[in-house]
Amino acid sequence: MSRMRAALSTLRPGTRAIIATLPADPAVADELAALRVLPGEEVEVVQTLPFGGPLLIRSAGGLYAIGRGLADQLGVEW
Repeated sequence: MSRMRAALSTLRPGTRAIIATLPADPAVADELAALRVLPGEEVEVVQTLPFGGPLLIRSAGGLYAIGRGLADQLGVEW
């Protein structure tokens, strides 16, 4: 069975996925690591705010708002 892959920003609220890829910028990757948003970790999209606003996600580290641009760069699979 093959897994689906997409950007985190494309997922609907209530969807759980596994982080597959991070942005190439090491500083951004370090910030995400502090939130426990790492490859292999599960995240859940809790809410997407309208008008291109951020996504509210739940990770092992807690509940966080992630900007849409950053969410576009996070690859997930489910």
